[in-house]
Amino acid sequence: MTMPAIDSDSHRRGVITLAYGPSRFVEQARSLAHSLHLHAPHLSRTLVTDSQDPAVLKLFNKVIAYRPEFGSGVRQKVYLDHYSPYEETLFIDSDCLVLGNLDSFWAAFAGQSFGVPGYRYLTRGEQDPYLDVDHALNTLNVLKLPKFNGGTYYFTRSAQTTDFFNSARNFLDNFSSLRLSEFRRNGPADEAIYSLAMAVHDISLTSMGPGGMWTPCGYKGSLRLDALAGTCSFLKEGRMLSPEVVHFPGEYAYAYVYARERARLRTRVEGKAPAVSTVTGSYIKAALWQSSRNVSALSKIGRAWVKTYRRATSPSRLTRSSSSPVNGAVLESEVRQ
Repeated sequence: MTMPAIDSDSHRRGVITLAYGPSRFVEQARSLAHSLHLHAPHLSRTLVTDSQDPAVLKLFNKVIAYRPEFGSGVRQKVYLDHYSPYEETLFIDSDCLVLGNLDSFWAAFAGQSFGVPGYRYLTRGEQDPYLDVDHALNTLNVLKLPKFNGGTYYFTRSAQTTDFFNSARNFLDNFSSLRLSEFRRNGPADEAIYSLAMAVHDISLTSMGPGGMWTPCGYKGSLRLDALAGTCSFLKEGRMLSPEVVHFPGEYAYAYVYARERARLRTRVEGKAPAVSTVTGSYIKAALWQSSRNVSALSKIGRAWVKTYRRATSPSRLTRSSSSPVNGAVLESEVRQ
């Protein structure tokens, strides 16, 4: 694969992502780069990483060394302004796939120093797993807190942006007194930190309607995704969404469609499919995760295995061969119930 030609103003505008530590995060960044190469080849893309994998590094126009002194986990996201080489930056989490040219993002955030897609706010009396809402409102003397997913952030290189990030880092340093909850036992979530900074700097969320960036968390029905064609749709919060950037955070990284589309993207961009063992492992994890979303399905599978075990170990069956096709037939018919 050859790197595409980049717009002449590539130093001014680009995409940045972080991928460090466990190899699974670096591989997610690889898939993000594949999707950017396919749908937004004109944009410069930068990877912040500690990886030395040449197959991944060559997918990015710029590679910046990960700086451990900024902290572990999502603390790194509060230093995006120190990493970005662009005048205008769109940060995209490594566990996202891009499905369009991203022009809608630049248009939506035009004129802002910092921006996040979203529409919801937390007000007095509401509960949130990542912060004490009432305490934060009283401490900061504000009326509402932005509530959003941190899959994408937009920011410019400016004095206002520097002030914003400095506020965010100050909140990070004092997160205990602000009653911010631990995220993955590693400090507060970046969304909580940025929410407080946005509140004190009077920065509103930017609604991008059914497009923009969305996660499938809590979706209903089918999740349709074709990363090669650049299409995605699913029902969430009572409306049909069609994100241009789809984010698979946390456990949703095991979703079957994510594993499938990552394999298809790699085949298209790199000209070869991933190793069979890699694909098989991803699909097995995806199948187990999908089953875990349906308690009824898990219950049926569990009951089927128990019944099969009991029948196989009952006195009347002990004299039979363990490889009897009858045992297999019983298991298959009961799992399908």
